[in-house]
Amino acid sequence: MLRVIVAAVMLCACAGAWSDDVDDIMELLEKYTDLEGDLAAQAKLISDDRIMIAGGVRQTDQDANMEVQQAQRDHRAELNGGPAKWIVRFEDPIVRVYGDTAVVSYIRLGDIFPPGTPPIANPPLSTTLVLVKERGDWRIAHTHLSPAGSGN
Repeated sequence: MLRVIVAAVMLCACAGAWSDDVDDIMELLEKYTDLEGDLAAQAKLISDDRIMIAGGVRQTDQDANMEVQQAQRDHRAELNGGPAKWIVRFEDPIVRVYGDTAVVSYIRLGDIFPPGTPPIANPPLSTTLVLVKERGDWRIAHTHLSPAGSGN
Protein backbone atom coordinates (compact mmCIF):
# COMPACT_ATOMS: atom_id res chain seq x y z
CA MET A 1 0.00 0.00 0.00
CA LEU A 2 2.84 2.38 0.86
CA ARG A 3 4.33 1.81 -2.61
CA VAL A 4 1.03 2.80 -4.23
CA ILE A 5 0.85 5.99 -2.17
CA VAL A 6 4.48 6.87 -2.96
CA ALA A 7 3.91 6.19 -6.66
CA ALA A 8 0.79 8.38 -6.67
CA VAL A 9 2.63 11.23 -4.95
CA MET A 10 5.53 10.94 -7.42
CA LEU A 11 3.13 10.95 -10.37
CA CYS A 12 1.40 14.08 -9.11
CA ALA A 13 4.75 15.80 -8.48
CA CYS A 14 5.98 14.93 -11.98
CA ALA A 15 2.71 16.12 -13.55
CA GLY A 16 3.01 19.41 -11.67
CA ALA A 17 6.63 19.87 -12.77
CA TRP A 18 5.68 19.01 -16.36
CA SER A 19 2.85 21.55 -16.25
CA ASP A 20 5.24 24.22 -14.96
CA ASP A 21 7.68 23.36 -17.76
CA VAL A 22 4.95 23.68 -20.38
CA ASP A 23 3.97 27.07 -18.96
CA ASP A 24 7.63 28.20 -19.03
CA ILE A 25 8.04 26.93 -22.60
CA MET A 26 4.89 28.71 -23.78
CA GLU A 27 6.14 31.91 -22.14
CA LEU A 28 9.46 31.51 -23.98
CA LEU A 29 7.62 30.89 -27.28
CA GLU A 30 5.54 34.04 -26.81
CA LYS A 31 8.65 36.07 -26.01
CA TYR A 32 10.55 34.54 -28.96
CA THR A 33 7.81 35.47 -31.44
CA ASP A 34 7.30 38.94 -29.91
CA LEU A 35 11.01 39.66 -30.33
CA GLU A 36 11.18 38.78 -34.04
CA GLY A 37 11.93 42.41 -34.85
CA ASP A 38 14.80 42.54 -32.32
CA LEU A 39 17.31 39.83 -33.21
CA ALA A 40 19.78 40.80 -30.47
CA ALA A 41 17.12 40.35 -27.77
CA GLN A 42 15.82 37.20 -29.42
CA ALA A 43 19.34 35.72 -29.45
CA LYS A 44 19.33 35.70 -25.64
CA LEU A 45 16.70 32.94 -25.80
CA ILE A 46 18.85 30.80 -28.09
CA SER A 47 21.72 28.51 -27.14
CA ASP A 48 25.15 29.38 -28.53
CA ASP A 49 25.29 26.05 -30.38
CA ARG A 50 21.82 26.23 -31.96
CA ILE A 51 21.31 24.55 -35.30
CA MET A 52 18.91 26.32 -37.64
CA ILE A 53 17.32 24.84 -40.73
CA ALA A 54 15.36 27.24 -42.93
CA GLY A 55 14.87 27.56 -46.66
CA GLY A 56 16.61 24.23 -47.20
CA VAL A 57 19.82 25.52 -45.58
CA ARG A 58 21.31 24.05 -42.39
CA GLN A 59 23.34 26.49 -40.30
CA THR A 60 25.42 25.38 -37.32
CA ASP A 61 27.33 28.60 -36.59
CA GLN A 62 24.89 30.64 -34.50
CA ASP A 63 27.09 33.76 -34.43
CA ALA A 64 27.46 33.82 -38.23
CA ASN A 65 23.75 33.08 -38.69
CA MET A 66 22.77 36.02 -36.48
CA GLU A 67 25.32 38.30 -38.19
CA VAL A 68 23.87 37.52 -41.62
CA GLN A 69 20.27 37.93 -40.44
CA GLN A 70 21.08 41.31 -38.87
CA ALA A 71 22.98 42.47 -41.97
CA GLN A 72 20.03 41.53 -44.18
CA ARG A 73 17.61 43.44 -41.98
CA ASP A 74 19.91 46.46 -41.77
CA HIS A 75 20.27 46.50 -45.57
CA ARG A 76 16.50 46.23 -46.09
CA ALA A 77 16.01 49.08 -43.62
CA GLU A 78 18.48 51.20 -45.60
CA LEU A 79 16.65 50.50 -48.85
CA ASN A 80 13.20 51.08 -47.32
CA GLY A 81 14.00 54.22 -45.35
CA GLY A 82 13.91 52.64 -41.90
CA PRO A 83 13.41 49.41 -40.01
CA ALA A 84 10.35 47.31 -40.65
CA LYS A 85 7.76 46.43 -38.04
CA TRP A 86 7.43 42.68 -37.55
CA ILE A 87 4.31 40.93 -36.31
CA VAL A 88 4.76 37.20 -35.79
CA ARG A 89 2.18 34.83 -34.36
CA PHE A 90 1.98 31.13 -33.69
CA GLU A 91 -0.94 28.77 -34.12
CA ASP A 92 -1.70 25.33 -32.71
CA PRO A 93 1.40 24.80 -30.56
CA ILE A 94 2.11 21.26 -29.43
CA VAL A 95 4.60 20.88 -26.56
CA ARG A 96 6.23 17.61 -25.57
CA VAL A 97 8.58 17.55 -22.56
CA TYR A 98 11.15 14.78 -22.14
CA GLY A 99 12.99 15.62 -18.93
CA ASP A 100 15.33 18.53 -19.66
CA THR A 101 14.51 18.46 -23.38
CA ALA A 102 11.33 19.63 -25.08
CA VAL A 103 9.99 19.67 -28.62
CA VAL A 104 7.59 22.39 -29.71
CA SER A 105 5.73 22.22 -33.02
CA TYR A 106 3.55 25.04 -34.36
CA ILE A 107 2.56 27.06 -37.42
CA ARG A 108 4.42 30.38 -37.66
CA LEU A 109 2.53 33.28 -39.22
CA GLY A 110 4.38 36.49 -39.91
CA ASP A 111 3.87 39.88 -41.48
CA ILE A 112 6.44 42.56 -42.18
CA PHE A 113 5.57 46.26 -42.48
CA PRO A 114 8.48 48.10 -44.14
CA PRO A 115 8.18 51.90 -44.14
CA GLY A 116 7.12 53.34 -47.48
CA THR A 117 6.27 50.00 -49.07
CA PRO A 118 3.30 47.63 -48.93
CA PRO A 119 3.14 45.04 -46.13
CA ILE A 120 4.62 41.62 -46.77
CA ALA A 121 2.62 38.59 -45.65
CA ASN A 122 5.06 35.71 -45.25
CA PRO A 123 3.74 32.26 -46.08
CA PRO A 124 2.91 30.09 -43.07
CA LEU A 125 5.80 27.96 -41.84
CA SER A 126 5.68 24.64 -40.05
CA THR A 127 8.08 25.22 -37.18
CA THR A 128 9.80 22.83 -34.81
CA LEU A 129 11.92 23.97 -31.89
CA VAL A 130 14.01 21.72 -29.68
CA LEU A 131 14.58 23.29 -26.28
CA VAL A 132 17.06 22.30 -23.60
CA LYS A 133 16.74 23.21 -19.94
CA GLU A 134 20.06 24.51 -18.65
CA ARG A 135 20.52 25.82 -15.11
CA GLY A 136 16.74 26.01 -14.73
CA ASP A 137 16.09 28.00 -17.95
CA TRP A 138 14.77 26.76 -21.27
CA ARG A 139 16.80 27.77 -24.36
CA ILE A 140 16.28 27.05 -28.03
CA ALA A 141 18.87 24.54 -29.26
CA HIS A 142 17.41 23.71 -32.67
CA THR A 143 15.04 25.49 -35.05
CA HIS A 144 13.50 23.97 -38.18
CA LEU A 145 11.27 25.99 -40.52
CA SER A 146 9.60 24.58 -43.62
CA PRO A 147 6.63 25.62 -45.77
CA ALA A 148 3.33 24.68 -44.14
CA GLY A 149 1.43 22.13 -46.17
CA SER A 150 -2.20 22.46 -47.13
CA GLY A 151 -3.16 19.93 -44.43
CA ASN A 152 -2.19 22.34 -41.61
